[in-house]
Amino acid sequence: MPDSTNWHDHKVEQPKNDAEYLERMSHVIFVTGLNWRVLKNKWPGIKQAFKNFDIQKVASFDELEIEELMMNPDVIHNLAKIRAIIANAREVQKITQEFGSFENFLSDLRKAGEDVLRENIEKRFAFLGKATTAIFLFSVGEHLPKAHKEWSERHKKNRP
Repeated sequence: MPDSTNWHDHKVEQPKNDAEYLERMSHVIFVTGLNWRVLKNKWPGIKQAFKNFDIQKVASFDELEIEELMMNPDVIHNLAKIRAIIANAREVQKITQEFGSFENFLSDLRKAGEDVLRENIEKRFAFLGKATTAIFLFSVGEHLPKAHKEWSERHKKNRP
């Protein structure tokens, strides 16, 4: 995953399965408000605690497992983000039931254009706003010319 200063230039491979989509989404959610280096160091433990982002396993987490995640020293202790990732796993389950895979879902939305794609992701998934949705989509290989232009213009203003 790119850090916040170069994500727009970062090239990534398309995820190979739904678990990798959930992992990328979760990474974007956890890094929000954190130093990316902190997350990079904790990521192996987070990945293990979230069962390698296996959709079925994460979607079935109950309150006891949430408490265990909150006590796990390898996990970032943010209850709202942990709950969001579990809710997002459940949403991915719904999507795969309807479309067969997360990739098929994205492919279907792609046809409707960038705005529809971004708005749908932002609406369906917890803890993804306008900027984090764009970062997630970039991280899975989506080409978003409008989002890239918005980011570039915003950061040109902030440069000395």
